[in-house]
Amino acid sequence: MFFLYLFLYCFYESFSFSTGVWNYFHGILITTFTIFVLVLELFLKHKQKKNDYINTSFRLALWTLYIIVIGYQEVYQTALTFDIVIYFFKHLSLLYADFFSFIYQWKLKQWVVLGFGFYLVFCNTRKQILISLLFGILLILSISFYSEWKVSNAHQYKMVSHQVKRGKTVLESVSGKPNFVFVLLEGVSRKQLSSLQSRYIDFSILGGSHFWIPMPHTSKSLFTWMTGESQLNHSRLQLDDSLMNLSLPIQLQKRHNYRTFMIYTQSIYFEGMDRFFPNIFQSVFDKTYLEKQFGSLYSSFSWGMDDHVVLSALKQINDTNNLPLFVLIGLSQTHSPYFVSNESNNHQWKSPLLRYEASLKEEIEVLDSIITYWKENSNRETVLILSADHGESFGEEGAHAHNYSLYNQETDVPFLLYFIKSGQVYQPKQGTSVDFKETMLSLLDTNNIQKEYHQKSNFFRSNYEPNLVLKTWNSEIQKSLITKDKKYIYHSDRDQLLQMDLMDGNRNSITDVRVKQKIMNQIYSGIR
Repeated sequence: MFFLYLFLYCFYESFSFSTGVWNYFHGILITTFTIFVLVLELFLKHKQKKNDYINTSFRLALWTLYIIVIGYQEVYQTALTFDIVIYFFKHLSLLYADFFSFIYQWKLKQWVVLGFGFYLVFCNTRKQILISLLFGILLILSISFYSEWKVSNAHQYKMVSHQVKRGKTVLESVSGKPNFVFVLLEGVSRKQLSSLQSRYIDFSILGGSHFWIPMPHTSKSLFTWMTGESQLNHSRLQLDDSLMNLSLPIQLQKRHNYRTFMIYTQSIYFEGMDRFFPNIFQSVFDKTYLEKQFGSLYSSFSWGMDDHVVLSALKQINDTNNLPLFVLIGLSQTHSPYFVSNESNNHQWKSPLLRYEASLKEEIEVLDSIITYWKENSNRETVLILSADHGESFGEEGAHAHNYSLYNQETDVPFLLYFIKSGQVYQPKQGTSVDFKETMLSLLDTNNIQKEYHQKSNFFRSNYEPNLVLKTWNSEIQKSLITKDKKYIYHSDRDQLLQMDLMDGNRNSITDVRVKQKIMNQIYSGIR
């Protein structure tokens, strides 16, 4: 077992023969943990006696834990660090359900390695162990090389032309101070939504647009939507009075006399959000409040609540003051490991992707009910803003869930405005959540000087061009730059900078040292 541990530590993560890749996946935590495991394995092996079931159980548990640790790096394509481990234990009550989704993502190699280790623990003779070890290493190498070959062959990118419906792409202003109802889906990319249709909106119009968020992580993304600040150099929210005073809800309240509300079916007592949202919204109804008020009517789960509760929460908002409303609605069902409220739904316990798709269809029903509610209960024009905090990966580029990939499946989210009374749909050709706050203020401003200032970032103007730096959350695995019609992704693990189009296609590795350094300087200046 000692030599199998050593072999896995040295060769398990990658067979690309790149020093950069090896160094990235063999940081302080993994190295320290491996040394600890090797010492403990030698000790347990030395103390083992015949039919010592307790000792054997400890060795099996140690082996299983080691496979889980190195499997995390392979499944989520990022280095395991002390920060990630501390984060996991700190939020264990919310994250434990993700373990089953993580196990589901294991490939044949993980299961073969796990089973082979179990077999070696029970081997009794040196000859048996040696033959089995050599056979097992050859088998693991064969499976790994085959997996690498499959992945490399899968990355053949073709440009596909789609005929799609389009909403209006240019919007100068919004008159009459309408209500704004901003519905943020949880973990839904533009591509995932564009194949669906609600009773009111045909989402195929999203097929020809792009809208990016700078970091695929919920709390960071919500913060960016409300402030225009990405804070890529921090994994937690960095708050100060100036940021909060300049946030979108405060500006709408002070400059345009809006009443502001937040309905969030997840908990705000997570990653410091409780120090942010109650200070920028006049009223906040999060999972804690919603469970107290409506817990007997709607199901709850570790990371959120049945999103149909939103309708009950909307009825708590008093619309008798004749003042415009800004309501942020954050949903939760499509967060991994995905919740389906219909218990008879046969997708409930199938693959994560099928469960996700079933959950997303329920979210469309919730969205339709929100539109119906405002259509029937408000005399004022109401503008539904629809987007998402980030997308979700299901094996694309080797990634799963979110946080650690900057390809479009995690960073290119839906975005549109739906005018509920008139039925008009506006959808920018391109945009970013960093520019959302300034765009909204620009649409409402009547003062020409202020409007001109905000207009620079207005993604509804015809000559808008994105300029966005992106970074993975709590990890250095990827960094990215989107500018004009090009996208760059830097893979830190292999020191490779890729240039591609906005669809993530036509990829080329930049090998010119000066060109590469120039782009990297742009990326790092956006992170600092």
